[in-house]
Amino acid sequence: MRILVNEFCGHAFQIELSRELAHRGHQVLHVYFADNLSTPKGDTESADRFLAIESLHIPTKFSKHSIWTRRRADIAYGRAVAAKVASFKPDVVLSANMPLDAQKVLQNAARRHNAKFVFWLQDVYSSAIRFVMRKKLGSALSALAGAYYGGLEKKLLRSSDAVVCIAPGFHEIATDWGVAPSRAVVIENWGPLGQIQPREKDNAWARKHGIERDFCFVYSGTLGMKHRPELLLELARSLESGGGAKVVVIAEGAGADWLRKHTQGVGKDRLLLLPFQPSIRVPEVMGAADVLIALLDSGAGAFSVPSKVLAYLCAGRPLLLAAPDENHAAAVVRRADAGLVISPDSASEFLKAANSLMLNAGLRARYAANARLYAEKSFDIATITDRFLEVLPPRH
Repeated sequence: MRILVNEFCGHAFQIELSRELAHRGHQVLHVYFADNLSTPKGDTESADRFLAIESLHIPTKFSKHSIWTRRRADIAYGRAVAAKVASFKPDVVLSANMPLDAQKVLQNAARRHNAKFVFWLQDVYSSAIRFVMRKKLGSALSALAGAYYGGLEKKLLRSSDAVVCIAPGFHEIATDWGVAPSRAVVIENWGPLGQIQPREKDNAWARKHGIERDFCFVYSGTLGMKHRPELLLELARSLESGGGAKVVVIAEGAGADWLRKHTQGVGKDRLLLLPFQPSIRVPEVMGAADVLIALLDSGAGAFSVPSKVLAYLCAGRPLLLAAPDENHAAAVVRRADAGLVISPDSASEFLKAANSLMLNAGLRARYAANARLYAEKSFDIATITDRFLEVLPPRH
């Protein structure tokens, strides 16, 4: 089978799926958006004769957080992927993390070239658009945008040959919107188990940055405003200056930009800000952590599941997750007994939870062991690929 996997962000775990599909003899073209610099990329080297991984660029400027230019850029990316459909001639297109305007272009291209189309529902985009626009432009315009993109998202889901939902809540949304239950399946996201192995805290990357002896709270990944960056700043401010504990943030995005502008009075002995690191260094980055942090605004709980939580589990470190109770990531951390889950709406509770982890080595050890154990039991790529192959419909 010829499979085109379009993954807007370039995430490591989705590239892992493409590698396994190619390993089984399927001809796979994996494409991602190279101009989207606010998300970390996985290992994009092609090492299988049945696999090609291509980074796509667009002729227009991409500004992720600009309301007025983003749509034009999204459509340009959709056309770039559509051109790959025309040249690669896949039997099936699997498309994830794709903005809705771009997804429409791609789905139409799949239809023109007689390819089946599978919508990999990673985010409920229309809800995310409503959330972002409400913060920027107020409720009236956000309602209009939400209504338009809600209608578009429903139409795209209903007209897909299959829908892969990453959480039961997303499956409920898809079926409520008219997707036939026989065409929607839940396959939860996973972490790249083979790529991220537990590492010693005192490793080469940690020594390079002089943090191998510090107690480190580490945040690694995209940091948008929905990720509550102010909690990281509050945590850094709460730490004793020169006390050997610090917050390490390896991130890009609007939230990372906000942090860089608001670090007055917080020295590098308490807050270290770094850009994304090469994918080969990610295990060492997470290994340097005593506690790994993930954050999600309470208003984003219904439409977003932070995939960094699953990568954290692979690293075998305790987690501190500030997210609403209804978010699927919160359920996973509790199911794994891999860390503390608290509300993102209380800075005092967040600081209290961070302090309790810092003071209790036994609790950290228990959560760390449980995290890796859960990953080993749940993230087997062979089993996951079997499930995708049950969903991917061959060309008639």
